[in-house]
Parts: sequence; structure tokens; C-alpha cells
Amino acid sequence: MQSDQRAPIRSAVIGVGFVGPHHVDAIRRTGLADVTVIVGSDPGRTADRARRLGVARWSTDALAVIGDPEVDVVHVCTPNDTHVALAEAALQAGKHVVVEKPIALDRASADLLVELAERSGRHAMVALTYRGYPMVQRARSLVAAGEVGEIRLIHGGYIQDWLSGPDDFNWRLEPQISGRSRAVADIGTHWFDTVEFITGLRVEALMADFATLIPTRMRPLESGVAFSSGTGPAEPVEVHTEDAATILFRFVGGARGACTLSQVSTGRKNHFTLDVDGSAQSLAWDQESPERLWVRNRQEARLLVRDPGSEQPASGVPSLPAGHPEGWGEALRDLIRPFYAAVANGDPPTPGDAPYPDLRVGARSLAFVEAAIESASTGAWVSIAP
Repeated sequence: MQSDQRAPIRSAVIGVGFVGPHHVDAIRRTGLADVTVIVGSDPGRTADRARRLGVARWSTDALAVIGDPEVDVVHVCTPNDTHVALAEAALQAGKHVVVEKPIALDRASADLLVELAERSGRHAMVALTYRGYPMVQRARSLVAAGEVGEIRLIHGGYIQDWLSGPDDFNWRLEPQISGRSRAVADIGTHWFDTVEFITGLRVEALMADFATLIPTRMRPLESGVAFSSGTGPAEPVEVHTEDAATILFRFVGGARGACTLSQVSTGRKNHFTLDVDGSAQSLAWDQESPERLWVRNRQEARLLVRDPGSEQPASGVPSLPAGHPEGWGEALRDLIRPFYAAVANGDPPTPGDAPYPDLRVGARSLAFVEAAIESASTGAWVSIAP
């Protein structure tokens, strides 16, 4: 009998709201790491999260945890305005870093974070989860193999309803915390990145129209409330970020695109759709049916279904067999697997060519957001810098 004496990677997750616990689960399911500590702002809530998640340690002192020599990797899963400071502290402490998007509130800060990460020699990635879906990667492979032909048109959108009522309130509605954009920065960045990931094309310019369809909302008076929907005392506040957006795209090489984004479309929960129309075939993917990919030409339509067959990931827990549905949680797991494999193997970072979305990708997402903001304010086409 042989054994691998390599010690498991020790991870810390900062943020115990919606996404933090999913990072805890995904880290464990890579098969390469365990979560040694979680960090939150409220002691009672954080202790409860630690107990429910089976994490032995918890803290409300993020900087102390970042400086802990027993921590190898730090996951930043906090509100947007804290991402840069926490990621910088982690990199300066010699940790590898996973940052939820957006990695910063503006492109300039994102660029500085990229520079720091590349000087540090540590692995640093942005959690653009939709890249992790098997059928998204299958679509990318089909495009790369030339089966779609010359790409002509890319269209779709990302539609939700979680902020569709005037009593719905969340920290993402606070520009000082979330940034100058909401729908585009929160969900539009996923659509933008997935398009560029699948097609290999780069957006050259865009024209955006923003709409704040609920101009006044009720903000809860109780502090520390992550999400409110009309319960408890509240005060009316003016909304300064977009509920919805429509965006036209021009891609390098001549392809065109269009998407609709909304967080106020009643009855739509997480309706992320993407169509890629080529000269030979078209592809269509819907996140709410993530294991299916439509491939169509003028003669027929084929439905491809996820089937890993005998191929399994190089590390960690194997993917489920066909017929055993995998979803968003598995996509996050599969997104961070290459990151953890690189850390475990001692591979040096390869900026711009990493097997995971590195912080350069996160900075490009900020360039997209800022171009959309500028276009919406001027009514003009705006170029996206490389």
C-alpha cells in the first residue's frame, strides 16, 4: 500500500453570507484542501455558520486570520468594497487568493491588484463560476474546433427577480458598498465573461442603456440585515444604480452581440441564456438546464447532454456519471479545482495563461463595467481597452 504524505491545503473563507458557505463546500469537494477557519462580521452568526458547516474555527478578525501561518489560501467572499483590501493583505502575507467578482470597485484598483498578485508569485483567481459548467466548456471546445464556423451573432441575457419589489433591499443597492453599477457589475459580468470564454472573441466596443425601474426603495433601519423584503421598520431611499440594462456589442473580427440584464423581472430566478450563431452551426445554452447544449444547423438540431464517460478530473472528487445532475455548486467546485491543483503541485503562476480565471480576467470585467457606465451616461458607443 502506498500513501501520499502531502498535507492538505489549508483554506480560510472570509464572508459567511450567501456565497461563502458554497465556497466552503466547493473547497472540500476538490479533494485537495480543507477549510480551517471562516470569518464573519457578526460573532453569533459566524459561530452558528461554523457549527452548521462543521468548521472547527471561526473569527471576526479577518486580518488576524490572513496573517495566520496555518492558512495557505484565502477566499474573499465579502461585499464588493472590501475585496481589494482583503486580497492585498492576503497576497502581502504570502497567501494564494480566490476573490469573488468584482475584484474591485473600479478598473484602476483592479489593475493595481493584478500587479500585486503577479509580483507576489502566488496564485490568484476570480470566481467567475459559469466557466466551470461542463457544457460551457464543451461549447468552448466546439468553437475552438471550428464546428461553429465563423461567429456572426451572440445573444442572450441574464434575468432575475430577486429585487423586483420596492420593499426588496440588499447591500448591492448601496453604491458606496457595491459600486457605481449593480445589474451590469453583478450579473452582466458573468454573461460578458462567459461569452468571451466560449467564443475566444474579445468585445471591441459596446453601447449600453441603463434603467432604474424602481427609483425608490425601502431600506431596513436595522443594521446588518443582508436582505430585506418588507419585514421590519424601514425608510424610503432613492436608488442610484440600474435595475436593468440592454447592451449591444461589437467584437473584434466583426461579430455582433446583444444582451438583456435584469434583477426586476418577476418570476425569473436565474435565467442566464447564451446563443452563439456561426456560419456553420449555432449553439444555445441555458443555465437553468445546465447539462444541455443545443447544436443546430439548417438541416437538424442536436441536443448534447453532459456525459463525462471515462474521463475524470485530474484531481479531487470525480464528476458524477451522466444522468446524475450537476449544477451551480459543481461548477464552482470544478472552477477552483485547477487552482487548487496548481497550488498543491507547486506550479508557478502563469499570468494570462492560467488554467483558471486569473485576476487579469477580473480586471477585464471591470473594464466592461466602466465602458457600460460611460456608454449609458453618454448614449455613445464606447471602446473597451485590451
